[in-house]
Amino acid sequence: MRTWNGAVQPANAQFEAKRQAILREAAACFTRNGYHGTSLTEIADTLGVSKAALYTYVKSKDELLYFCHRAAMDGALEIVARERRGTGTGLDKLCAALSDYLGAMLSDQNNHAIILEEQSLLPEHANVIMELRDQFETQLRDFVNDGIEDGSIVRCNPKVAVFGALGMFNWVMKWYAPSGTWSGEQIAAMLGTYLRRMLSTQPAATLAPGAPLTPPVQVPAEAPQA
Repeated sequence: MRTWNGAVQPANAQFEAKRQAILREAAACFTRNGYHGTSLTEIADTLGVSKAALYTYVKSKDELLYFCHRAAMDGALEIVARERRGTGTGLDKLCAALSDYLGAMLSDQNNHAIILEEQSLLPEHANVIMELRDQFETQLRDFVNDGIEDGSIVRCNPKVAVFGALGMFNWVMKWYAPSGTWSGEQIAAMLGTYLRRMLSTQPAATLAPGAPLTPPVQVPAEAPQA
């Protein structure tokens, strides 16, 4: 039954919207200050609510960290599943999956940019996240194997190739600044291009035309002639 003529969100939709706002702010704080350097009071103050109000949506800071990681891995698995359904070479799918994965991590609407805080998870939470992470990595290795078979990826150790790629992509969360020169979308695209060139059997001599390669260069004005 529609209430308020549909002008007001149902209670469950409002609850989920507020919960997502909490997760986004928690992820930002965990990324900025680390798990142990973040308090529920800080998260509540940033959101303009009381600490008690947070407990309506999450039971503890431990649970907040778990939910952020769970969102990250659920999103990552959705991305690789979409690529598996698509067309293209193994290299195409690997680069697209990792670029989209990083783009989601760096999105303004993300709630899971804390993938490097795994060591702070409770054991029962860590077990779940590790299982999901292993699924993600296995599917990425499948893309590498597919690429080796279809000739788009050079012969290599798929496990090491994926670990190296994830190290490069995940570490961006530690240095990326939204106020910096490049947007998250641009960085994700650039790293996808670099990964393609590293693994391709036919690496391009140059990067894609028009791709943002370096920050704008300020050319000094010429000194006036005497």
